[in-house]
Amino acid sequence: MRCLGCFVLTKEVYCKKCKKALFATQKVSTTLDFDKKEFISATIELSEQMSISGVQDKISLKIENKKLIPTSTDGVYILKPVPLMDYGELLTDVAKNEHFTMQLASQVFKLETAKNALIAFSDGELAYITKRFDRVDGAKIKQEDFSSLARQTEQSHGKNYKYDYSYEEMGGLIKKYLPSYKIELLKFFKLILFNYLVGNGDAHLKNFSVLQRSTKEYGLSPAYDLLSSSLHLPNESRTALELFKEYESKSFEANGFYAYDDFMMFSKILEIPQKMAEGVIEDFLSKEKATLKLLDNSFLSNEAKERYREIFLDRIRAVFYRFNT
Repeated sequence: MRCLGCFVLTKEVYCKKCKKALFATQKVSTTLDFDKKEFISATIELSEQMSISGVQDKISLKIENKKLIPTSTDGVYILKPVPLMDYGELLTDVAKNEHFTMQLASQVFKLETAKNALIAFSDGELAYITKRFDRVDGAKIKQEDFSSLARQTEQSHGKNYKYDYSYEEMGGLIKKYLPSYKIELLKFFKLILFNYLVGNGDAHLKNFSVLQRSTKEYGLSPAYDLLSSSLHLPNESRTALELFKEYESKSFEANGFYAYDDFMMFSKILEIPQKMAEGVIEDFLSKEKATLKLLDNSFLSNEAKERYREIFLDRIRAVFYRFNT
């Protein structure tokens, strides 16, 4: 069998490395003690007490008596099953999509991500589980998402507030608030490029955060909520936010999609040295073989794997493209 964390062959549900990453030294049942119906009941019961935001159904979990149980306080994990809402395509693959994309980001593209895996309900259905990075030994770590940093709320900017911004402006917030902004801007650039390559059209303001470090300074949090949203919503925008506040390249004007020239201009605005930006793009474009190999080992359905492959290869071609005037 394959590890429900990293896909390696293992005799148990999780390999030793993934089990340690998720549960440290605690002994925990690797199957949930409740099913989807009980999850729904817990969601309704805890909804007014919990602070987890977002549209997708999710609940907080903690370990008690060697089991993962729903909770409204002291949650260490977030559980997301297949969505209950009937929207989009290939919905049974949503949890597996997020899991694969998060694993792809960490394993192949070497991005720092929240610890994550798939886990089975008592009836065998798989859900996505992620370990909270804003909790350490029971203590809450200060975290702030970019909608808060940008002072964008539904009350002040309307229902579209999470999308009414640009990645260029987010870079400006990183420069303004993060002391080690040069390092953080490079991480940010890599994450935006990754999201583009996998077809994540839902990387909005609330899906990026800053986290307080042990030094008391803030830096970008580990990446979270990464998935190929285009897999389920093929007609959505290629990016949740525009790359630029006002700038439009001749390449984008002519073709209607971001390409090599756009990402090089984006890196310039982020003050990333040209050679470094070129190196990142070249490195990411070289990940095609490794990406498709990991995709084959994922738990996505065959139809979802094929669609993910098509999206990824299309984006690879887009970023390879250079506009000649």
